[in-house]
Amino acid sequence: MNDLASAAEQAADDANEPADTLALAVTAAIASEGLGKGLGHEWAIYTPQDAAVVASAINATLQDSVTNLRLLEQAVRHIAARGEVSIPAPSESGEDNLADALDCLTSTADEIQAHLKLLPTAIRTLDVASCTYQSPQDTYDTVMAVAALFGGQAKTITNLEDCRADQGDADDPCGCVLEISAPGERYFFDYSDSGWSLLRHGAAVTDAEGNMSWTGTSCLDVKDAIVHPHQLVEQIRRIMDVHAAGA
Repeated sequence: MNDLASAAEQAADDANEPADTLALAVTAAIASEGLGKGLGHEWAIYTPQDAAVVASAINATLQDSVTNLRLLEQAVRHIAARGEVSIPAPSESGEDNLADALDCLTSTADEIQAHLKLLPTAIRTLDVASCTYQSPQDTYDTVMAVAALFGGQAKTITNLEDCRADQGDADDPCGCVLEISAPGERYFFDYSDSGWSLLRHGAAVTDAEGNMSWTGTSCLDVKDAIVHPHQLVEQIRRIMDVHAAGA
């Protein structure tokens, strides 16, 4: 997220030509559309406080949009001041001309500005709303929370010396592996530098020394180390259901 923000800030600081202006406008539209896609996901946010952050960002975006509509109107008038376009009087025939378009930019900005007065109250309410969700503190917490949700189906099969709980950063792999039982199958679940993975025992290739290996991808779609345990369990169960259906 920081890399994305830094890149956008750098592009804005360097913008001084039409190509830069158009690129920033298109980038803003793509970012807004991308946010919509993200919010459409069931696990887009975990808490009302997450919603407050998003609402605050949207509020800032809308505030900037108000300013940008007014600046756009001024930018067209700069073209007219250079004598490169003519701005007629507002149309009275019902057929919009350039003057009407510029008036529309400013009137739209005024209308958006009027509605934005309501958002700060909503943001404050979201920010103080109570929520029972407690985020895991590190990957070990996350693995143990997943184990608890599976109950008797899951057990830790990691040797004590291989467990790196309370070592390193919160998003570092803890080295713990869960064995999760399903009807007629077993799965191994853990977190590594590659992300969360789920390996099916029945898909393993065992060599002469008893070492197991897997081919193909085993990574889950969930990438963050500190993630909602229910989100992981939901995806694990979905994968198990697919395997069971194909058995």
